[in-house]
Amino acid sequence: MKLEVIGPASLPLGIVPVEHEGRVVPCLAGVTLQHPPIHIIAERHQELLITGARADRAYEHAAAFVNYHHTSMRAELQIELAIPSFMGLGSDALLGLCVAQSLAWSNNLPLDDTLALARAIGLDAEYALEIWGFDQGGLLLVDADAIARGTLPPILRRQTIEHPDKKAWVFVMVFPRVPPETPKTFERDHLRALLDSRTHLDRDALPAGRAFWSAAENDNLPAFAEALRELQQINQHIFKRAGVQPETTTIDRQTFDIMRDHGALVWGKSAAGMACYALIEGARASIDLRTRLRADLGPFGGAVMAAIASNTGARSIVKEAP
Repeated sequence: MKLEVIGPASLPLGIVPVEHEGRVVPCLAGVTLQHPPIHIIAERHQELLITGARADRAYEHAAAFVNYHHTSMRAELQIELAIPSFMGLGSDALLGLCVAQSLAWSNNLPLDDTLALARAIGLDAEYALEIWGFDQGGLLLVDADAIARGTLPPILRRQTIEHPDKKAWVFVMVFPRVPPETPKTFERDHLRALLDSRTHLDRDALPAGRAFWSAAENDNLPAFAEALRELQQINQHIFKRAGVQPETTTIDRQTFDIMRDHGALVWGKSAAGMACYALIEGARASIDLRTRLRADLGPFGGAVMAAIASNTGARSIVKEAP
């Protein structure tokens, strides 16, 4: 028998204020995406064998899982696809959850308890978007104050995003080349800076937060893009107040210009990494934008990909051996 695990990506959008139980709560907002995915094929084995993309990091997650459960390393994991690191798409945490689910299956442990999988590999509260994205998917808001206290927050708001191709909300992404001197902690450092900046958010930002969530609930893409653009400006402001200046490269600016000039409703960078994204309506329009990005950025401008929301999170399928 084999287990096939397909995990989503998680794109953090920034800090969004929402009203909850009579107070304004700064929330970490993110959207779970179908691409770039994690794809693992697992089989039971006499020992632990891991091959494929990011196998070195997968071994570290596997060791944490085995140490937590005091079990043996009995599985062969073939990583067919992995989320690129440094892009701010939850690569490390989501790979760990997929590895943990694979090992849970191979050791006859429960597969569907996401919180137990997260505990087994040592994921803490700041990975709330990845944990809940793996578990449920969708557009998510989680309490950033709770994360700062070290408490895994429940989902405060969740919204599915699903449309036919002509009306699809498509995230077109550019993954730039990673400079060789980039520290391994790049994504985590950026996420922590984002979470720390929440203390500079004030009530004046609340209308933008209301507009953002109302547009998502009412399936209004132009209003959603407008609210997200305003929230990006608010996040830039609280970053400055926190003494942080996110880097925007020449390639980033060129990428944003192309996105703006070819149909994107809003554009920006992952709040935790290097990936640039544009939100555009419709599959056809996304193809046109990707074609233009590849042509204008050239072979050294980075990889280009499109994704729609994942509304289910990770999927696992047990297959009988042929």
